[in-house]
Amino acid sequence: MPSDVKLQHLPEDWERAMAVVAYPDGLEFGAASAVARWTSQEKKVVDQIVTKGEAGINSFEPAKAGPLRVQEEKNSARMGGAETVESLDYPDGVIEGDLPLRRDIALAIRKHRPDVLITMGFESGGPGGPTSADH
Repeated sequence: MPSDVKLQHLPEDWERAMAVVAYPDGLEFGAASAVARWTSQEKKVVDQIVTKGEAGINSFEPAKAGPLRVQEEKNSARMGGAETVESLDYPDGVIEGDLPLRRDIALAIRKHRPDVLITMGFESGGPGGPTSADH
């Protein structure tokens, strides 16, 4: 982000948020400190991951990596004050922005009824450029 860009203040007059990210650890790279701030204000935050991140550790088989990464996400979320971590269980590395994914995210939103939705976009890769299409 260029140094002359000023971020707008996000009003904090809400009670529930849901973060939707592609992988376990996605929130930690973007908004974990904000989540910790909000949960310290007794706001409820749900961490909704789309995949278990099973393809994300080269030295682990996917069947072992997925559960490990989800547990790490649960531990991290707990440290930041978010009590709920859910996965939509889509396969890691091949997410498409198709109707089934949009349906499942919409169902999660309807289930948790957040006032605020936290997410990342493909363009949010920072100085290195865009992130993977999964975002």
